[in-house]
Amino acid sequence: MPVFFALAPLLRRGLVVVGLGLLSQGIGCMPGRESVDDIVDDSDGRESEEKPVGTLTVTPGNTTVTINGLAQTVAFRALSSKLGDVTSQASWTISDSSVGLISKGRLTIPPTLTKGGSYKVYASLRGSTGSVPILIKLVAPDEVDSSAPVDAKDYFSGGDGGAAPTLVYPFDQTMMAANVLQLAIQWRAGSGQSVFRVTVAGSTYERSFYVGSSVCSSGQCTYRIDDKLWSAVGHSSQDQEVTMTVAGSTGRGTPIGTSSPVVIRFAPDDIKGGLYYFSPTIRGIKRVPLGASKPVDFITNGDETGCAGCHAVSRDGKKVAVEFGSGQTSTGSTVVDGIMPKMRAFPLNRSIAWNFAWFNSTGDKFIANWSGSLKVRDSSTGAVLETVQPSQIGGLGLGAMPEWSPDNKWIAFVRYTRNSSYDFELVDSGDIVVMPYNGGSFGPATTVVSAQIGSEVHFWPSWSPDSKWLVFNSQTCSGSCQQYNATQTRLRLVKAIDDAGQPVASGAPIELLAGTHQPNSSNNWPKFAPFLQNNRYAFIVYSARYRYGFSGGSQPQLMMFGLDLDKARAGAGQDPSFHPIWLPFQEPNTGNHSAIWTTDVVCASDGECPGEFRCVANMCVPRIG
Repeated sequence: MPVFFALAPLLRRGLVVVGLGLLSQGIGCMPGRESVDDIVDDSDGRESEEKPVGTLTVTPGNTTVTINGLAQTVAFRALSSKLGDVTSQASWTISDSSVGLISKGRLTIPPTLTKGGSYKVYASLRGSTGSVPILIKLVAPDEVDSSAPVDAKDYFSGGDGGAAPTLVYPFDQTMMAANVLQLAIQWRAGSGQSVFRVTVAGSTYERSFYVGSSVCSSGQCTYRIDDKLWSAVGHSSQDQEVTMTVAGSTGRGTPIGTSSPVVIRFAPDDIKGGLYYFSPTIRGIKRVPLGASKPVDFITNGDETGCAGCHAVSRDGKKVAVEFGSGQTSTGSTVVDGIMPKMRAFPLNRSIAWNFAWFNSTGDKFIANWSGSLKVRDSSTGAVLETVQPSQIGGLGLGAMPEWSPDNKWIAFVRYTRNSSYDFELVDSGDIVVMPYNGGSFGPATTVVSAQIGSEVHFWPSWSPDSKWLVFNSQTCSGSCQQYNATQTRLRLVKAIDDAGQPVASGAPIELLAGTHQPNSSNNWPKFAPFLQNNRYAFIVYSARYRYGFSGGSQPQLMMFGLDLDKARAGAGQDPSFHPIWLPFQEPNTGNHSAIWTTDVVCASDGECPGEFRCVANMCVPRIG
């Protein structure tokens, strides 16, 4: 019998033949018993591989590793409820492969790691997966700024007891996004201090920055952290808190003074989308993707009409509804292309005009108002599709400042309670109301927050991404009150739609004390970002005139703050807002208003995006590297 056929039954049984001689000889030349022992039966191993894995558990749990210039190796085990220890058989991965290499349960983290953070280690075997969190804290090398002496660290060899600097910006208890950079830290120096140490420390990142007295003028110090370094701080600390302190020294070995800490929370993710805002400087609209250092002009001088200010932008940024001219002297309104604003969907005509507008989520319709009349229009033709009847609005039947909910089911707007000929002047009135919209069928308005005639009015309602909450302005007001740059204002939040999908009549507003930061400072035009993070955190942008550190206060500037909707949902009277940050892409000496948030900033070429972005598939996206 040929040797192949003689071996075939053995091969089917999983027998392995070791040695080459057997294949070159006949059966009669087969070695003796000692060679037969070289035939190994691993059928038991194969059968064990086919056994169910059951539950896979990875140990140890909640591991914390500190990286401080040296490589680290962390060992994990994978335990199967059916097979026991399967560490060597499992496939291993980590949620961010840039952290290090992992094989057979051993994670090696290189000393060159540039960020810390919270990650997960996974083990998988035949359809079963287990995971554990790992917290990596990066203690980054000290950064000595060119303004500091080369031996700056020696200035901090003394004990405590020196004059304490005072951090004035960023504000305490802020929420930041890791991709918003250009952070300028500001503090007041203690008497005679010439060298400073700025320390940022959290559970996943720590770094100190040494700077000299040339960053100070008359005791007021400003230090701009390098963008790459601040990006490392933020991206290492996402969904974490860090504390920032400034220590000052008057000389080597002298007592050191340290500021009270400022607590900064970083959002779980980068902030996305872009802003289109009105700039009086160019009498038009600027646009900027979040994370850029400078905006790009979108419409200047109203495209030769003198002004283009009141605007709405479709969710995807592809259409912009614009009022040309100014207020009551409008030269007409139209919808322009989000890439080429000179391309108008329909010609300007004084008979088609609005002060305020808002697109539905698909961008094919928008609701707009003019002199208190609310109409739904086709975004391609401007044709009126539906008109809100005065009886549906209630009161005087007049409304302004409409905003369509992201789920397209509701319109929020301001209801007049006294006659006005101009939508910016509500004349001592303004209720926040919501109205159902069902494919063209409006229902009656429900009053969410009522004005208090003679004392307080409400305006600028804006929907949260989940279509449940409204942020809005309240204004202390008596007599004729205008809402453009209104001064006596603050920001509030109210539940407008309950969990059953019904409007909440006469809701209880929540005072956004931290987000307002400093009331009665022209805190106006609040708008939600279109995204929720972890179904919990949102960002709101608005304009205000208060100072941030040593800067601002004379002109309205765009400010942004985070909002913890879990706190709002708990209904325990907690302020769910964080203190704001100044958006650093702005020109600080110009007045900026009405920032409308979009999911994207559209483009046709790289030149239509800020320098840190490029145009990909008609969208401005960050450059990598």
